[in-house]
Amino acid sequence: MSHELDPKVGRWYRRLDDEQLFKVVAIDEDDGLVEIRKTDGEIEELDSTEWVELDLEAAEPPEDYVDPDAASDEDEEEEDDVDVDDDEEDEDDDDDWDDDEDSDR
Repeated sequence: MSHELDPKVGRWYRRLDDEQLFKVVAIDEDDGLVEIRKTDGEIEELDSTEWVELDLEAAEPPEDYVDPDAASDEDEEEEDDVDVDDDEEDEDDDDDWDDDEDSDR
């Protein structure tokens, strides 16, 4: 059965035949491929013909789903925060050195 849902990166869909949820993670329009990630993390590529033949509906992400892409983004942000804190400590050390020099004069 065909549908009129175009694949959109970041959107979730449900297969009506087996209730499987998946998220579109990439679209290659040149090759006509749609890359999806199932809730178990498995990546699958569908060609445009396969996509149109799927019996789908738009869906919400599962409540307990942790997106591996989002988790890696959060890890990078935490690393950036640590670097900022380290830089601030180094700046404080420089200020102390200047203060000591001023008091000797």
